[in-house]
Amino acid sequence: MNGIKHILEYKGFIGSIEADADENILYGFVQNIPNGKTDSISYEGETIKELRKDFEEAIDFYLEESQWYQSL
Repeated sequence: MNGIKHILEYKGFIGSIEADADENILYGFVQNIPNGKTDSISYEGETIKELRKDFEEAIDFYLEESQWYQSL
């Protein structure tokens, strides 16, 4: 049996796992945005599976947008 892990990891990014019992959702924020940027990346889901999916999609979107801005 696996222990409870309180972070998500994807492509070198680390995200928190937090819960809002009143809203019945899980959510989190990326903890290590590179280069001292002030960007904020958040994600949410009703299950761990949904939370992980939204986290990964948020990272992929962030990386795509970063490349687009660098190409300007």
